[in-house]
Amino acid sequence: MKKKNEHSIDLKSWFFKFRSKWYLFAACAVLALAAAYVYIKSSPRIYEFNATLLLGDQQTGSKKAQELLEVLDVQSRGIKVEDEIGLLQSAEMIKQALRNLDFTVSYYKVTDHWLNNITHLVVEEQYETAPYEVDLDTSTFQLVDIPIYVRPIDDQTYEIRVEGEHVPRYNFRSHSTVESLPEVKFTKKLKYGEAYKDENMSFTLDRSNTKDLSDGKEYYFVINSLDSQVGQQQSALGVAPIDREARVLSLSSRGTIPDKQVAFLNTLMSEYVANDLKEKNQNGLKTLEFIDSQLAGISDSLRRSKQQLSSFRSTNRIANINVQSNISYEKLSQLEADKAKLSTDRSYYNNILEQVQTGNGIAQSVSPTVSGIQSPILNSLFLQLAELNQRKAGYSVNATQDNPMLRKIEGEIESTRTSIVANIKNLIRSSDISIENLNKRISEIESSLAALPENERKLMDLQSEAEFVSKKHDFLLEKRAEAAIALATNATDKKIVDHASMAGTTPVNVKPKMIYLLALMIGLAIPAGFIILLDSADTTVQGKEDLSSITNIPFLGVVAHGTKADKLAVLNNQRSAIAESFRSIRINLQYLMADSSFKVIGVTSSISGEGKTFCSVNLSSEMALSGKRVVLIESDMRKPTFSKYFPVSDTVGLASYLTQGQPLDDVIQKSPVDNLDIIPCGFLPDNALHLLETPKMQELVDQLKERYDYVVIDTPPIGFVSEYFVLMRHMDVNLYVVKHKYTDRNLLSQINELHSSKRVKNIYMIINDLNYNKTYEYGYKRKAHYYYA
Repeated sequence: MKKKNEHSIDLKSWFFKFRSKWYLFAACAVLALAAAYVYIKSSPRIYEFNATLLLGDQQTGSKKAQELLEVLDVQSRGIKVEDEIGLLQSAEMIKQALRNLDFTVSYYKVTDHWLNNITHLVVEEQYETAPYEVDLDTSTFQLVDIPIYVRPIDDQTYEIRVEGEHVPRYNFRSHSTVESLPEVKFTKKLKYGEAYKDENMSFTLDRSNTKDLSDGKEYYFVINSLDSQVGQQQSALGVAPIDREARVLSLSSRGTIPDKQVAFLNTLMSEYVANDLKEKNQNGLKTLEFIDSQLAGISDSLRRSKQQLSSFRSTNRIANINVQSNISYEKLSQLEADKAKLSTDRSYYNNILEQVQTGNGIAQSVSPTVSGIQSPILNSLFLQLAELNQRKAGYSVNATQDNPMLRKIEGEIESTRTSIVANIKNLIRSSDISIENLNKRISEIESSLAALPENERKLMDLQSEAEFVSKKHDFLLEKRAEAAIALATNATDKKIVDHASMAGTTPVNVKPKMIYLLALMIGLAIPAGFIILLDSADTTVQGKEDLSSITNIPFLGVVAHGTKADKLAVLNNQRSAIAESFRSIRINLQYLMADSSFKVIGVTSSISGEGKTFCSVNLSSEMALSGKRVVLIESDMRKPTFSKYFPVSDTVGLASYLTQGQPLDDVIQKSPVDNLDIIPCGFLPDNALHLLETPKMQELVDQLKERYDYVVIDTPPIGFVSEYFVLMRHMDVNLYVVKHKYTDRNLLSQINELHSSKRVKNIYMIINDLNYNKTYEYGYKRKAHYYYA
């Protein structure tokens, strides 16, 4: 069997197949273009918007002020671009932006377009152009995410209509869904400006005096829940760095209303920058609160100490202090000042420890740097904790609580917080030891001063206390000034580079030329694919080339397609395409067998219905009309069909000759065709195969070969019965008939095996019922009708 070249594509053949089904292409193209038209008209125009945001390098104003004042230098905190992107796209950040925008009610207009006669296909969203305005009462429940239709009746009244299933009942105060109503359906007539209120809704609809209500077929508005707005904006928002190493983020969004999307992007960026500044200001505010609380107590102590010193001097008339005792008192004063500073530091450490242990110090505790306490380890731990919390915020946008990376970060946060607590406790213990040492030294100096005169000693005590309180007060004032400067000069390092603007002037989703072209391609591809699929699934013989790819048996010719009235076309219409087909077969057969003497011609096929008898009758008739003496034998004694072609007797025939020994001249019958005699089947025997195996059959063939030029035997199909294999030994030439687009390729395996094993000789293939208009190979014969009657 020949193997077909699977890689070769006969474009002309496929073009012919496509052209024969041109009506499918036309219909699909029209439908596709119509669908494209509906899509273009019904799809809302979506535009793309871009903005640019700079993240900076995290050098805050507070940090710069501290460096200016020579406060402890702290290593700057780095940022993760991915975390910042996560924060920008987080639901909480988008909620903050939406709370500052009036997007709660969306207005729509059903235009007066003919497509809307079918259903609401062409709908336009209106933003600040609606001819009416809805004033919501957010203190009550509202039905959200469902169209509320508005039909103007006259200049004073209108009608609302609501119909839907599983409608959310929403609380705008808590921004949560209270319940889902199984079904909502009602219609109500109202006057403009009249409040509508029931257990599910409360609003007032006011008509705009500057806009006309008559330009729309119908109007409706939708009350949007905050969650639905967040979901819509979050799905349309895209954030990405302009380059892999860049700190400039490109924000993009898509929407139908340019003003609406521009406002959203600008508000989102403003909220993001403001949040960053707010977060950084909290550090300075916490420091100021702590220093102010310490100053409140120190100011009272300073006032009391000064009053006591002044009163003591006045009562005891003491103007100066002994120079010798001054040295001791100065030392004592210095030690007291050192003790005061350590006490202040210890109080600050206790304050930080309390915030961390109670949970308030996880991300917003007072930075030790601002107070002037030099602890690089503690500073580093606080910065590490802040960075871990920022990373956690970034991951929390899209990750669940079971996310391994999120759980790892939470573990690192807990570990860092534990280290902070341990470090602060160490600093407190160190302060306690230092204070204890100072107390010991102070006690020694106080003991030495005990020998001074009582008044001088008391004066020195009062002066020492006043100086101590004064120094502590001055120290706190200095640190408060530093903190105030740091807070005043604080600035965010995030900056809006480019405000939102529309990218281009054309929609990104509706491009008519491209859509029509794509629709046309789809409209042509669908029928082409359908034809290719059907052709691939069709296992019948398609033509000569197809036949030659599945068998090596020589090809003899084709028989043109005809009708049921063309059964004996060779005789009745000798100028027909069918008659011409059999002439070509006869000539080809005589040419191929020119070097041999052949008398007996066998005609068979794979199964019934392939035109085997039709071909044997017309080929015999063509031979007889050419002047040859021909006899046609109907050897199919199971399903005889000669009676459809000739007026024959069903009692006398081949069966009676083989079984009853009836004379040959009695079984031979004349046909309407000159020079053509026929031997019909006769009656139907019970043992057809056994009869054909008898010597009587050989005797019959021998006698007929002497009387006639050609003996044509119409045999049963080889796919059903075995008679052909018995009759095969009598035949000089075998004609195998396959029907165009009827015979399955797999049915030829049996005859291919006989041919390859050389058990059958001189066999040729004939394609029957080939429609020239439906095949590329013989398409040229369509013009031959001029030569046919």
